[in-house]
Amino acid sequence: MNDLRWKLARLSVMSPLEVAHRARIATRDRLAPPAWSRVDARAAFARLFQGDAAGVLRSSRLGALVRSVEPGSCEDEITAARALLGGRWILFGREVRLADPPRWNENPLSGAAWPGRPSRTIDYHDTRLAGDPKLAWELGRLTVLPVLAQAARASGQRASADRAIRWLDDFTATQPLGSGIHHTSGMEQAVRTLTVTWTLALLGERAGEVALEPCLGLMAQQALHVRDHLSLGSSANNHLIAEYAAITVLAAAFPALRGADRLLREGVRGLERETLRQFDPDGVSREQSFGYLPLIWELLLESFVAAEAAGAKISDAVRARLAASLEFARVIRLQGGAWPRIGDEDDGRILMAGEHASRLDLVGNALAAWLGADGLADGERGLARLLIGAAPRARAAADGVTETADYTIWRAAGLVVTFDHGALGLAPLAAHGHGDALSITIHRGADAIVLDPGTFAYHADRAARDRCRSTPLHATIHFGARSQAEMAGPFLWRGRPDVKPDEEREGGWTCRWTSGELHRRRVLVAGDRVTIEDRVTGDAEAAVAFPLAPGAIVTVSGATARAEVGATQVSFESEGLEPWRIEPGEIAPRFGRIEQAPRLVAALHGSECCTTIRIGGG
Repeated sequence: MNDLRWKLARLSVMSPLEVAHRARIATRDRLAPPAWSRVDARAAFARLFQGDAAGVLRSSRLGALVRSVEPGSCEDEITAARALLGGRWILFGREVRLADPPRWNENPLSGAAWPGRPSRTIDYHDTRLAGDPKLAWELGRLTVLPVLAQAARASGQRASADRAIRWLDDFTATQPLGSGIHHTSGMEQAVRTLTVTWTLALLGERAGEVALEPCLGLMAQQALHVRDHLSLGSSANNHLIAEYAAITVLAAAFPALRGADRLLREGVRGLERETLRQFDPDGVSREQSFGYLPLIWELLLESFVAAEAAGAKISDAVRARLAASLEFARVIRLQGGAWPRIGDEDDGRILMAGEHASRLDLVGNALAAWLGADGLADGERGLARLLIGAAPRARAAADGVTETADYTIWRAAGLVVTFDHGALGLAPLAAHGHGDALSITIHRGADAIVLDPGTFAYHADRAARDRCRSTPLHATIHFGARSQAEMAGPFLWRGRPDVKPDEEREGGWTCRWTSGELHRRRVLVAGDRVTIEDRVTGDAEAAVAFPLAPGAIVTVSGATARAEVGATQVSFESEGLEPWRIEPGEIAPRFGRIEQAPRLVAALHGSECCTTIRIGGG
């Protein structure tokens, strides 16, 4: 899609009020930018804080942000810190080499560097400059710094603290506001505000060794910049939560910031409003992207912990909504702390950013400790101890059927089946949603049997981005190899399929495509058998697809297909379908990685079909 077409599509989902607001902000930025944005970080400190750096540090509430750091609860961080001291870092599951200090503007995988010109002139969508911007952004979020500081505090490794201080000083000195790749996105500036705040908190007395005036000046510039450029209107998704988090955390941690009380109230109000808007009462995120749940929890939890340290009270309604989201996560949680990879995800993390077994468990247990609720699983309690000072007891989900407005989930003896009958995503962009209405996933123990393709990349490979979120790569019906709505950009869908209960069949759901076709599906689960009944209306050829796990061994014989997935034997028996065929597919097990995987596909004979999936073995 060319740039003009994308801009027109993006403009089409904005209200006149949003267009006017954006125009006003752009005009102000060009003609009368705030004084604090026109000076360097050291001068910004003098404008934005009361007193000298030592006094700002003494009056801070940093000490209240860290409750307990024990070697046994942060072994992954100690290991990661040792690797960082040797110049090794894990980026989306791949080891890369980092200089000391890192070359912040480089793509850590390729070494290609983003230009050091004004941020507003850098088109980060243009991957010809230095590849996928997320690779540089991930380094620029500075998640390595609290890892180093926490390891130093837990193990007494002075070298880790020394490196955290040196790298923080270098980033502050070389990455001024408004210059380079790291200031092209409010999300990146917001997350960095949190990581630097907790780095200073974890350094304790050694925080005074940081070049505090430029460090605090840059933090304040970033937080105020995102405050002035909030992702409002059509852009209001998890980015807006991150932006309010930055405002909240900075104001709560540093009362010497001019206007801190007002900023704190503004941040907390925004976070509470967005929690209630972006989570349904049943706990499901309206973004329809399971993988973003740990990151959204972490943004909210760290903000609320900081706000409470400053005397703010978080409403009972917000706590209840987050408790509901924790219970939903308990239901979808798979063996080992994985989850069905429905919708987008990008490995986002803030604190304790090492390669933990389960990010869902790590952050979910911390959220449970804050709520006074049961945790998701034993282990992964380090973040709970760090932020709350206590770890919750664990409770597994009970077997049975859970029905929400967007999903039905069956759990029985290690088998977990999901049926997606939710909206495309958070309106109006549905930025992180997939064209997956009426799709299913099936997991048995550690074996992923029928699954969502996941998210490979956002910017590096647009064709793969579109394939992974397209309807044909999901376990549902597609018409003519098209999607349920039109992709109008990498984070934009044009139109929304209409999904609602089927009035003719109890437990059934219907999906009216934006192009007019109608798909009706009912899913029944009994013991080790999953029965899927489909009906279609439309002129285009309809086909049913089941994406299988990488490495699955599949054979077909007419109306029967058999698959071996790990220790699990699966059969697919059909009525009303052409013979099964095996087609190539793709599965992204985590962001930035993609693997080939088989897909079972069969065209419908007429307007109805039934597929029976039997799961056994192990």
